[in-house]
Amino acid sequence: MDIIVLAGGLGTRLKPITENLPKPLVSIAGKPFLTYIFDYL
Repeated sequence: MDIIVLAGGLGTRLKPITENLPKPLVSIAGKPFLTYIFDYL
């Protein structure tokens, strides 16, 4: 299966967290957000 994950945007509402880190890699409960998306798929 081929997938495309759209993870765009500047993350301005998460500004202190996204200064040095892309939005999909922001940690939620110890795991990057992108990991949750991959687990869901």
